[in-house]
Amino acid sequence: MITLPAGKRDIWPGFSLSIERPLRFEVGESYFLKGANGSGKSSFIHQILLPELEGRTDLYVLCLQQQMHLQLYALRAQAAIFKPGFAIRSEEDVWRYLWQDLAARQDDLPVYVIADEAYNLDIPKDMQRPICLIYSSHRYQLEEAQIVEFVQNSPQETVIYG
Repeated sequence: MITLPAGKRDIWPGFSLSIERPLRFEVGESYFLKGANGSGKSSFIHQILLPELEGRTDLYVLCLQQQMHLQLYALRAQAAIFKPGFAIRSEEDVWRYLWQDLAARQDDLPVYVIADEAYNLDIPKDMQRPICLIYSSHRYQLEEAQIVEFVQNSPQETVIYG
């Protein structure tokens, strides 16, 4: 589990994110980061959430960024070198590629899946490890996801409610 304390975080000069009450991200749950473009969802992921996960040895992190098409090129090249014949044509193929490596590991550490502006979340149902999904998307919302809402109070501040 990850707990982020309540409080104001200066993200860059002239913009802050305020977490209204502590945010808890638990394994076995899904969280939908909901808010308008420019409300700070990506900044939250990069400036608050990922730094909280860095260096932890008790979990794995899979993070897919915005502009997934650019990541496809890099992962296609990696797959061509390390897994010849594994075709990566879509975001769904990227998920399959990443899950294969995790599925082969001989531990039961949880996986925190973070997807910024996800287009297609296809997490295999047979993945035998605990997962916490944290994602944003303007395309869809998973029914079971808990909402973490980003409300922009002004151009200088967004409040996060979870």
